[in-house]
Amino acid sequence: MSLTPSSSRMMSPAWGGPGGIKLTPSSPSPFKSTPLRSPVKPNRPEASLALKQVLGTTTNSANAFDTLPSGCAFAFTAGAAAVLASVDDQHRVSQRFYRARPTANPINPSGSVYGGPATPTQNESRNRTAATLREAGIGASPLASPAVDWSDSPGNKNWNVRDRIKAATCVSFSPNGKFLAVGETGYKPRVLIFSTSPDAPSDTPLTSLSDHTFGVRCLAFSQDSQYLASLGSANDGFLYIWSINSRTGAATLHASNKCTSNINRMVWVGSSLITVGTRHVKVWRVEDTNSTPRGPKSRQSDTSFLSNALHKTLPGRNCLLETLLEANFTSVVAVAPCKAIVASDKGDICLIDDTDGGQRFSKVAQAGFAVTSMAVDLKGRLHLASSQGGLKTLNIMDTIGIFTPPPSPPPRVESPTVNLTTDSNQIEAIGALVDYLVTVDSQHSIRLCHLSAGEDESLVGDIVQQLPAHDSVMGVAALAKPNTPNASFYTWSAGGSILFWSSEGLCKESIQVHLEQIGSSEAEVNELKTVRASVDASYVVTGDRYGVLRIIDCKTKTSAFDFKAHASEITGISIFEEKESAYIACAARDRTAQIFARKDDKWDIMQTLDEHVGAVTGILFSKNGQRLVSCSSDRTLVVRELVSRKEESETMTAFVILRTIILKTTPVSIAWDVDQEDILLVSTIDRQVHKYDLRNGQSLSTFRASDAEGGDAVVMSSLVHIPRPWGSPLIAGVSNTDKSIRLYEEGGTLLARDWGHTEGVTDIAFIQTQDSEDEDRGQKSLVTVAVDGTIFVWSLELKSPLRQDLSKSVDLLGPSTPTNPDLLMNKPPLRRVFSQSELARFQRSPAVENPTPTGNRSPNLRKKLSKFSLAPAPKLEPSPMPSLPRNLRSSNSSLAQGTLRRSYRHRSPSPPSPRSPQISKRRSSVDVRIRTKPQANEFGSLGASTDSLCRTLRAYRKRLANSSETLTSELVREAERELALTARAVGEKAKSKNTVDETVMVKLLDQYSERLVTILDEKIAASVALRARENSESSMSVGLASPELGKETETETETEKEAEKERGRDRETEYSTIGNMDSVVVPPATLHNATGEEQVTINE
Repeated sequence: MSLTPSSSRMMSPAWGGPGGIKLTPSSPSPFKSTPLRSPVKPNRPEASLALKQVLGTTTNSANAFDTLPSGCAFAFTAGAAAVLASVDDQHRVSQRFYRARPTANPINPSGSVYGGPATPTQNESRNRTAATLREAGIGASPLASPAVDWSDSPGNKNWNVRDRIKAATCVSFSPNGKFLAVGETGYKPRVLIFSTSPDAPSDTPLTSLSDHTFGVRCLAFSQDSQYLASLGSANDGFLYIWSINSRTGAATLHASNKCTSNINRMVWVGSSLITVGTRHVKVWRVEDTNSTPRGPKSRQSDTSFLSNALHKTLPGRNCLLETLLEANFTSVVAVAPCKAIVASDKGDICLIDDTDGGQRFSKVAQAGFAVTSMAVDLKGRLHLASSQGGLKTLNIMDTIGIFTPPPSPPPRVESPTVNLTTDSNQIEAIGALVDYLVTVDSQHSIRLCHLSAGEDESLVGDIVQQLPAHDSVMGVAALAKPNTPNASFYTWSAGGSILFWSSEGLCKESIQVHLEQIGSSEAEVNELKTVRASVDASYVVTGDRYGVLRIIDCKTKTSAFDFKAHASEITGISIFEEKESAYIACAARDRTAQIFARKDDKWDIMQTLDEHVGAVTGILFSKNGQRLVSCSSDRTLVVRELVSRKEESETMTAFVILRTIILKTTPVSIAWDVDQEDILLVSTIDRQVHKYDLRNGQSLSTFRASDAEGGDAVVMSSLVHIPRPWGSPLIAGVSNTDKSIRLYEEGGTLLARDWGHTEGVTDIAFIQTQDSEDEDRGQKSLVTVAVDGTIFVWSLELKSPLRQDLSKSVDLLGPSTPTNPDLLMNKPPLRRVFSQSELARFQRSPAVENPTPTGNRSPNLRKKLSKFSLAPAPKLEPSPMPSLPRNLRSSNSSLAQGTLRRSYRHRSPSPPSPRSPQISKRRSSVDVRIRTKPQANEFGSLGASTDSLCRTLRAYRKRLANSSETLTSELVREAERELALTARAVGEKAKSKNTVDETVMVKLLDQYSERLVTILDEKIAASVALRARENSESSMSVGLASPELGKETETETETEKEAEKERGRDRETEYSTIGNMDSVVVPPATLHNATGEEQVTINE
């Protein structure tokens, strides 16, 4: 029998270990599985985010909470993280956070039940054979497969929405205290097993199991820490039993089965697992590894060879519920090696006795309220908690020993000795430690109280520690110190609670705001929307959904002033305080903004602003209080200025519009620049972040809030500006698009990014603890809040750049660290930078500004030539020379000479003379042919190198204009030296060849061509007339001579022939000069006419 499967999709990297079955096909894959690495070495990050503190929890059931009595610790879920809290002898709680990124590689990668690696890989698609394996209940080999190497830096991989960390839904401690298991929600969730050792990393799991499809509902370790049970949601429908290596934490699949019921809770009782849910109580038998598996016969398929003794089908049997058949069982706890107590949402307390494997189920008590969670302490007491309010304590021995064996049918009985501890809070989860009882209420507040109240062990003791939180956090803001509650920041929730927190995460003060509610059931529930505190936190201003503005005194915690400020929800509040006056501005969705002023310790309305035509979403006072900025959904920013006038004995003040800035899209959040006055940061709904100068309304910079390599952009719902001791400040913000926190440079470079919240992120604040020696060395933190009730405190570490990169953020001409600002050397240098238009005036020649008139001709306009020629330009053939009659060719015909000279003005170009070879012809003004490059510009020639240099310089200038980076002084000096040497070499090369710019020659010939032709014609005419007079005089002298001079006449005839030849040579010279006028380089010279009356000077 062959062990090679017929389908190539059956092959798994989990089977390719040493000594394992090799299922690799014979032909190698053409695709390389190793991800490509960038050859560029990543720069050192200048900022980093690390989770420092988690306030609040997302625990809403007992599955998301667990206790470890031996270690005096408890664990709970908080967004995407699992928190391990330890309690010391002084009742102080220390926290540690566990979470793993989607691509984190576990230390012990394990094989998946579906025939593939369970560790995250780049290809997470399942093959078709996985469904067959899932239905047949067949597992895979426990051999591990290597995981894909991946760096966590944001520059190496673009994270998308599916890659972010999923929410944690359940946690479970191993009884030996070595491991903490965390389950995720969503599609393809993971079961992460972390080490609780203090020196173990909290972001790298020991094992990652990705076999569930839709969410992990419950997790439970066996009492001997040998097995871990993981149950998926009802849509997943599978229960897995994993065998855990107690030394390394590696997990291998032991058994599995389907479980499609709605399960609320599960617990181990001895070697059996009990699950309870809606009309469901079932006991699952986990057999020993050495026993013979009891499972259905394997199907006759290609995958039948995978059935082996390492994986079994998990057997289970339902309990007979009898009269409680329709009950919804919510909780179960083990009270003995073979006994467990089950509770329902009707208050039924039932006992499961599995001593002889009979699974006897019977009701033993009635709680009197809906039980949502139960816990057993070391003193033998059972604590019952309800999400509807209430806490009850029962004695376990008295409860389970009343009926043995139970009658049939069991009668309705009252619980034995029952002691009730009243508690108005709605408890979602409860757990017991050695000396404490830990509860989590519906407000996400965690309380620690003593197990017993003094000598009476039947009552729960007083609260010794409380970790307060909100139900739905709407915002956060920083506080300046000193302040009344001595806090660093404050948060507020929709329910009306305001909490003041220290930088260590301790709650210093709390205020409950009274919210009026409308009695109608159809009306919206009133919520607290926005809160702002004064500088010293002596009072806070709140705004709710109904438009009510309240000013609350923090000392008395009562409302001092109440106003019906708006007709709808208040969206923003801003406070400005000074010694003489104070102002409160509030904005709302009713398109108005209200300003209140304080006079004689009383607040009254000062002005109503209604310039916007859309909902006003934000409002801010400037640092000096002279300007008020508001943003609206009508895509405008309105800047107002404070003005005042005196009327009799009273001074009237008001805010008037200074300017309106129109945006392209709707603004989402606004924040002031920390360094510069009148500079505003604006985030818009088109996923852009802008920087505006309110003095002129101009946009200074804009960048898109995207990833480091151009990934998906996000909308920044809240912004904060963070100063740095070097360089420009940073821009931090949160986004509801992917529920992330991001840190950008002002140029748009992403420096850091992280996830933690699982619901909508609402706000962000920057806090800094002052250092007594250096303010810049104080601890910096970012606080983010979300509607899931969690408050995350992130530690912000700003790393100074390396020495060679330090000049990127330092002015090259200014001093690095001014010690005495009064010295002249420490003052900014003087500058007078000319604009481009001003520089153009110096570079413009006088001939261009005042062109020389050229008669009736209009100045030629330079036409931008096309890059390609559509058709060859026609050649201009020279006109033939006019043929003269023989009688006019004689030397004594002056009329013929004059006619010939005058015809030269309107003739066609003459053919080139062999004595003066034509270099190039001037292009016609309508010729659109491309300039043909000379042969010197071929590849490798000097011309080609020159063209490449020009293109490189143009690209470099563009890069300098658009880049926000700076250059070091060494690089600037080196660039200037190389450019100077290059310019000198080019100049020497040009002088050696006496090259003249073609455009200069074209301009000169356009201006002086007609003038030169006229001057030459006049000179030639004068020369011809002179020779005619000489010929006439010589002919007269010949007529009057004697016959004896015959020989002299023949001599004169030969002289005339030589003169005729000379005149022909003159004409050829004239034709060549006029025909080659465009190509001859005319040096600066002075031309005189024949009579010496006029001269023309030709200069460049």
